[in-house]
Amino acid sequence: MVETGDIEKIRELLGQHKQGLTIDEVSRHLGINRSTASKYLNSLVFSGAATIRRLGPAKLFYLREVVPLDQLLDHATDGVVVVDPGYTIHYMNDTLARMFHCQADNVIGVQVHDTPLYPLFTPETFHAIESSHDGPERKVNESLNLGDMTWTVEKRIFPVHFRSGLLGTGVVCHFTPGEGQPTGIPAGESDRYSPLRKKFCLQQNQLNVLLRRYAKNQVGLALELLKKMRDERVPEKIPGYAREQEDLLQSILLNLRTFDDFLGDEVLQPEWLSLEEALEEALMDTRFSHIRFFSDVKGYFICSTRSLPRVFQALLENSIIHGQKATSVRVTARDTGEGLLITYEDDGIGIPESGKLSIFEWGKGPHRAHSLFLSRQVLSVTGIAMKETGKYGRGARFELLVPPGRFRSTPG
Repeated sequence: MVETGDIEKIRELLGQHKQGLTIDEVSRHLGINRSTASKYLNSLVFSGAATIRRLGPAKLFYLREVVPLDQLLDHATDGVVVVDPGYTIHYMNDTLARMFHCQADNVIGVQVHDTPLYPLFTPETFHAIESSHDGPERKVNESLNLGDMTWTVEKRIFPVHFRSGLLGTGVVCHFTPGEGQPTGIPAGESDRYSPLRKKFCLQQNQLNVLLRRYAKNQVGLALELLKKMRDERVPEKIPGYAREQEDLLQSILLNLRTFDDFLGDEVLQPEWLSLEEALEEALMDTRFSHIRFFSDVKGYFICSTRSLPRVFQALLENSIIHGQKATSVRVTARDTGEGLLITYEDDGIGIPESGKLSIFEWGKGPHRAHSLFLSRQVLSVTGIAMKETGKYGRGARFELLVPPGRFRSTPG
């Protein structure tokens, strides 16, 4: 059995003799037999700590030199940064340090969101990083504003393996001055057919198809009622048909307005949104006087779409309409290490266990304005999960979990 102490002695010996040593020389220096010296030296070779060179019939053993890649990369013209799965920076070269006016010692070991490098990590870049873990290298082309200068950044994103076995990500950035290009171009707009944009387009198309089918079905039912009214020979039944028809038409109008609130007329685009401002916008568009509101979300930004305020508006409407006895609402946010947990709570009657899943489903009721269904859909595109965890009789509790890389914070 190879002893760790003996291995270290041989490692130190090879380090002292840069020109290399034979098995016999190691045996003499350490006072061990040739067979033991050979076993220890081969163990170092197998582990990658030593290498062999032949000099005639003899074998010379050397310590394997570790190539100082960080020193080489510091002289590269492209920017290089390496992050782990939690988006903590493990390496940044001098090119990026100069571009972002920071020092490596101040960013290594810190999450990207809390460093000057965070403008590099756009929603599109996060999507590419996540995709690169199970596939080939990804490329992202974007515009970046630094001070008064606009740059076109070509990013090459690929998986890397740390010595510990942990899988990380390397990002190589090639910067080109954007001559004649107007500043203020949103991140991701330069790549018209980017994967994340395609994902948004696909989801929006699916939701629009769902709405069209729903509207066609409701219009069909309304036409059937109209025919019944026309053919009805008992006048007393006609007002009932008219009320049913009015309910169907009101349902169509309600859902058209709800879809328009969430989706608008343009393709949804991911961007960094202030959680505090999203809540303020939702409060401005919601009427309630008997419910007190508390929040503790200051300084958090999340990757989502302009529909985010509408999500909170839907939750507020749920408290007002279905909470019955609700008198207060509280919204908090905290970094759990597994993501940003946003909690929305009211003190109303809550939701029965049997209804916790159905509230997010596409319902069939004539007055159902599928706002919670749409909330979950638009959040899911950027990986934000949504569920209800309240206790019936104590109030509703909605939890939104934003994954790492999809939120950042600023000092309070």
